[in-house]
Amino acid sequence: MGESKDLKVRTYKVGLISRSAALFRVNRIVIYSDDQDRKGTKFISDVLDYMNTPQYLRKQVFPITKELRNVGILPPLRTPHHPTGELHQGDFRQGLTVKRTKKGTLVDIGADRLALCKEKLSVNRVLNFKVEKLAKEILITPDEPDIYWGYDTLATYRNLQDSLKALKPKPDLVVGTSRLGQPITSVFNEVIGDLKGSKHLAILFGGPYSGLHDLNGDARKLADLELNTIPHQGTKTVRTEEAVLATLSVFNLLLDL
Repeated sequence: MGESKDLKVRTYKVGLISRSAALFRVNRIVIYSDDQDRKGTKFISDVLDYMNTPQYLRKQVFPITKELRNVGILPPLRTPHHPTGELHQGDFRQGLTVKRTKKGTLVDIGADRLALCKEKLSVNRVLNFKVEKLAKEILITPDEPDIYWGYDTLATYRNLQDSLKALKPKPDLVVGTSRLGQPITSVFNEVIGDLKGSKHLAILFGGPYSGLHDLNGDARKLADLELNTIPHQGTKTVRTEEAVLATLSVFNLLLDL
């Protein structure tokens, strides 16, 4: 985020990363910090979480803060867990547990009234539910959909090496991105082979002014592959949000071959 101190610009840049992650079905975004900038790390995490949260829950989940005052400029994700149409039986929804009653737990799922889950759940938690019945009462049960349902955000407040160690499940293939890496076009078949044998892929990104080679410690030793996913780049630097979009686009293609 070092390219700009303007809060509106910083908010929009994080929004672009969120859009790219959702577009290419990323499961988790890990924010590491090699310069102990806890405030900056939390800002990125908050904006990513805000974008991933369905619109109908944002006011309840996120209090108004200075850091989130520009969220109105963020583009919508339009993912399956951000519904825009009417509620139907069998739909999955994210819901905020609001209140426990004798019958169970009242949940805000973005309908015209609170839904009822007959289980006693902890309050003020966002969980996934399936709509079982639409009647005078909306009956729901905790359930997990089998479609892409957004990403999780993990702010470790640690350096890259310690952040990788903290991941569960542990990645079995780690790819570092750098303009100093091997051009992706020269190792296409090797990368495809590695991807086929991998279940948990992690892709590492640096920043425009501090790439992986500039981090404390040798970040290259953390990666199984170090790739340049934008060979022959026409600009001196590649912004992080640009690198994320370009790299995820390439890997989306490779994973589909």
